[in-house]
Amino acid sequence: MKKLVICTLLLSMFACSQNVEEVSNIESIEASSVQENISQMSIHLFDLPDGISEDEYIADIEKLNSFFIASGYGKNYTVLKVADDNEADQYRYALVSSYPSAEVYAASHDQGPDYEAFVDEIKAKYQVIIDTEIYRKVFNIN
Repeated sequence: MKKLVICTLLLSMFACSQNVEEVSNIESIEASSVQENISQMSIHLFDLPDGISEDEYIADIEKLNSFFIASGYGKNYTVLKVADDNEADQYRYALVSSYPSAEVYAASHDQGPDYEAFVDEIKAKYQVIIDTEIYRKVFNIN
């Protein structure tokens, strides 16, 4: 069975930045453990701003995921971190989401006023991430 190397995709995103260290210690996972009907993904590479802990960021992402779960889409966002023994000093975190189609992407981001209000809070709280992240919307080509 083909192996899906998530970090290879992330490496290609890292390559888009001029000031990023080479990433090593990449592990692969079996494709069967990943949703097989992925048509597109959103990938955000970033660093946590001063004053925001990993626990706080993850709690906010889990609350964001709760909207997707309640709407029947399932957990949407996954937070990844570069290994502690890696010497990269920028873009040490990734926020990844995946969708089976453009229609599901659009529908999952149109969940009403409570969702919109929370997204507005998240955008305001994490504006420094939005301003400095590397963001890519990528599509399955095989």
